[in-house]
Amino acid sequence: MVATIEVPASRPARPRRRRFPAPITVGVALVLAVTLILIAVWRGLAPAPAGHRTGTPIVAPHPAPGPPGS
Repeated sequence: MVATIEVPASRPARPRRRRFPAPITVGVALVLAVTLILIAVWRGLAPAPAGHRTGTPIVAPHPAPGPPGS
């Protein structure tokens, strides 16, 4: 009688599914959305610029005075 050795058939290891990218993606999207909303609210509450900006010279040419009566 011949002795036989049984070797268990090994299956190739399947890659494990990663479950953390979905919550991270949701978290990043939520932070981005809240940030954009806060920026929009902040800009909406800011006073509108009045007139010309400070430091911008406005040169308006004035005609030279002509002779009287012209």
